[in-house]
Amino acid sequence: MFYYSYYLIGILIVFFYNIILTFTNLSTISRSAYRKGNATLGGLFPVHEYGNPQEPCGAISEFRGIQRLEAMLFAIEQINNDTNLLPGIELGALILDTCSDDNYAVEQSLGFVISRLTSSSCKCVNTSLSESSHNDNVFGVVGATLSSVSVHVANLLRLFQLPQISYASTAPKLSEASFEYFARTVPSDSNQARAIVDILQRLNFTYVNTIYSHGDYGEGGFREFRRLLKESTITDDDLTIMKKKFTRLCIADEQRLYRDATIQDIKIMLQTMFDRVKSDLQVRVYVLFVTKEDARKLLQAIKLFNGTHRPVLIASDAWGKESSVVINGETDEIAVGALTLELVSMQPENFDRYFNSLKPDLPDEIIHKNTHNKNSKIISSRNPWFNEFWEHRFGCSLTTSSTCINHQLNETNWDSKLQFIVDATYVFAHALHEYLNCSLLSCQNISLTDIDGKKLFQLILEKTFIMPDSRQIQFNAERFVPGHYRIYNYRRSNEISSLSDTITSPYEYVSVGEWKIDRNQNGKLNLAIDSIVWPGTNTNDISLSSSSRTIPTSRCSEPCRVGEFHQFQGDSCCWVCTPCNETSIVIDFEDQERCEPCPTGYWPTQNRTSCYKLKETSMEFLSVLTLVPISLSIIGNILTLYVVILFYQKRQTPVVKASGKELCFIMLAGIHLCYLMTFPIIIRPHIITCVIQRLGIGLAFSMMYAALLTKTNRIARIFESTKKQGKLRPEYISPHSQVVICSCLIMVQLLLSLLWLAYERPYVDMIAHERLVILKCHMNKYSFLFSLSYNVLLVLICTMYAVRTRKVPENFNETKFIGFTCYTTCILWLAFLPIYFTAHETGRHHVYIATLCVTISLCATVALACLFSPKVYIILLHPEKNMRLAKQLRAQVNSLKFATQIPAKTSFILNHHNNNNKDIVNDESQSATISSNTEEKSQPLKSNQQIILKTFLNNTKNQNKKILNNKKRKMSTTIITSHSDGCLIDEQQKLSIKQDIDNDVDSLNSDSLQNEQILM
Repeated sequence: MFYYSYYLIGILIVFFYNIILTFTNLSTISRSAYRKGNATLGGLFPVHEYGNPQEPCGAISEFRGIQRLEAMLFAIEQINNDTNLLPGIELGALILDTCSDDNYAVEQSLGFVISRLTSSSCKCVNTSLSESSHNDNVFGVVGATLSSVSVHVANLLRLFQLPQISYASTAPKLSEASFEYFARTVPSDSNQARAIVDILQRLNFTYVNTIYSHGDYGEGGFREFRRLLKESTITDDDLTIMKKKFTRLCIADEQRLYRDATIQDIKIMLQTMFDRVKSDLQVRVYVLFVTKEDARKLLQAIKLFNGTHRPVLIASDAWGKESSVVINGETDEIAVGALTLELVSMQPENFDRYFNSLKPDLPDEIIHKNTHNKNSKIISSRNPWFNEFWEHRFGCSLTTSSTCINHQLNETNWDSKLQFIVDATYVFAHALHEYLNCSLLSCQNISLTDIDGKKLFQLILEKTFIMPDSRQIQFNAERFVPGHYRIYNYRRSNEISSLSDTITSPYEYVSVGEWKIDRNQNGKLNLAIDSIVWPGTNTNDISLSSSSRTIPTSRCSEPCRVGEFHQFQGDSCCWVCTPCNETSIVIDFEDQERCEPCPTGYWPTQNRTSCYKLKETSMEFLSVLTLVPISLSIIGNILTLYVVILFYQKRQTPVVKASGKELCFIMLAGIHLCYLMTFPIIIRPHIITCVIQRLGIGLAFSMMYAALLTKTNRIARIFESTKKQGKLRPEYISPHSQVVICSCLIMVQLLLSLLWLAYERPYVDMIAHERLVILKCHMNKYSFLFSLSYNVLLVLICTMYAVRTRKVPENFNETKFIGFTCYTTCILWLAFLPIYFTAHETGRHHVYIATLCVTISLCATVALACLFSPKVYIILLHPEKNMRLAKQLRAQVNSLKFATQIPAKTSFILNHHNNNNKDIVNDESQSATISSNTEEKSQPLKSNQQIILKTFLNNTKNQNKKILNNKKRKMSTTIITSHSDGCLIDEQQKLSIKQDIDNDVDSLNSDSLQNEQILM
């Protein structure tokens, strides 16, 4: 089926081809360069520039046209002269002119396929060529130059399975699978776009304008460039205040140049681009994907602005090193500072000698007149356009001037694509050699008019070919040969002619770098930035000014500093820098940047793009901050243990007994636990130490303050009971009752701590601070204060009782010490709270820990010093006071008994009366003596003695009443609850003494009546 369709298409093409030949300018269409051979290779070259819609061909193109055409003919001559390549076969050529026009090129390319469809003669009308019929079958085509031309021609040739290899078409579109018979010896523009992007990255040009030509070359290159920009980032290493930071490349504006656009049209387009970025004068870079003709018109349009706009131009390889782009004396100054790319290639060996030896094809009479020239030079009878080139080059006419032939070519500027033309020609020759199974001597007898194009192209893609200069050519998966680019900087020349002292080349292209692909298919840029001359600089002087080497700025927004992310403003490719906090990094999320906090235990790296694990640390056991808490803890524990041991040893003495030893030991246990809490708080946190902290701190305080509250409450109740009538002894003041009350108060705190543990489970928390991870027991500051609030309540109640008992007798010292303890504790906690909250908010964990330990130890120290040091003082330094209180109180009771009795011996009473009764209650031995005589009968007294005794008894009665009234009120409280000098007696003694006082009061009243009766 395909076989019949194939010929049907061919018939239609032949039909339309004949119509074209009829209604078009035959002399233009049929003009070709032909070399006869056994196998014919086609060629497409832009011998003429693009003209206009009415006349497709314009002026002769010296470099891209004549030089390239002759390079193919030169390669064919080399191949035919090589006995090892295609032995016995002479390679021919059929070369057509494309005039840089895709439609015209397709019309010309019909000549390649006609010979494959028919064996009929095709006469070429050409006045410079003999009219002869060519039955040659073209087996392949070298060309074309422009990508747009190659696209159209490839769509035609693939219908006939005719292989095509281009030497200059770089559009990425040509790598698509639909062009299955197209290959090229140059790389795709995808590589060139990568090279330009790398240049922008290296120079930190983040905001650029783009201009591209209409057609596959410009549009394809621009599309690839735009695609790469979306994936690219800029590495900014040159800003001193910024560390390494990644930002985007953006296109500020893009414009398309149509082929028919005039210079004025381009000026209007440029003015529009200038106006759009007028508010931001930093946008100076223009990336060009334009043809050579468009580049030339663009420079002319920029010149019309008279220097008000001097953009930095970065151009693709269509500009390259083409001298024809810059018009001498007109646009050369505008082009200064431009960076252009060109494929790296080598000059074919001996081609310069070959080309410079060429002469025009002359008529016989002229040849006869110039026989000496004919013998010394090669006559180019194969190139019908060489005469036109000759006349254009030397500005003469071969038909009217007899001296025009005498000029000699001395070309030194060569087109950069000559090597790729030679490579393409040799690839076809080697592939045909493989196809024909040629040996070193001959090839198989295969018909050269029926070459299978599909099989031949498969050999082209699969084989590796050796070029004459020993280079290897192999096509990749995208059907092109990878290459690398050289970067040129257009500038004024510094070279001075030594002969004429004039500038021989005022402007030149200077190589400033290269871009190539490494083994990993990654682009590698080598750019000498310091060697680049930028627009507006004067390089005539060898000593260049600093401004000439200063890299221009082309950006919309300044790059963000480290730790800031780009907050883009719509689609304008501009941004606002927003800082992240010190614990966050900058990440890309769905094509947007944002701050991402590092996980707990991690810290941002220096460039703030990733997190690294921090070194875990805790409060150092032997540091400056822990020195004071540990010292207080050790000293406090030693003193507390000493007091405990001392009280245990003296537990049977009146001081210890009278102190309420049960409550004292509970209080000492709480003090000891307070001192011990320093160590689980400071050491490296663990789940066990966290539980100990939760339970221990509150429990230690509650043991101290619960015992203290129980004692102050008992004192207050006893003191208040003395003011009431009928109730002398309050309830629940026994030692057993006091211990039970204290234990209940402690259990409340323990229950609160357990509830806290259940509600907020303890664990080791990690706090990132100053590039370290500080381990600490998790403890919510408000939960911690809530747990301590119960102990604060106990302290406040103790303080209230201390205030209420401040008016006890002067010799009652313990209430003063209890009050001082409560007041000092309140001050300590008031000082601790602001430090606690400040350290917690600012993250100064070490300060918080040290403050907590010191506060706990100071609270324990205050209780130990105020409540126990007076007792220790009496036990150690005044042991006699520890045994005197009971005796003193018993002596006072006996003295009261003496006042109710009549002494047996008057002399003894008189003596006491004469001494004003000073020792009536102080001498225990005398009281005992008087008491021993009370049982003797009273003898009648003389009147004189009665008067004296009556007076004495009256005085004694009044004095005893006064003493008893005071003693009854004061002594009851003093004897029951305290002692003078801080000693207490036990409960049994208290009850006995109180009962004796009550009995003595009754005896006093009874004895007073009896004494009065005796005196009467």
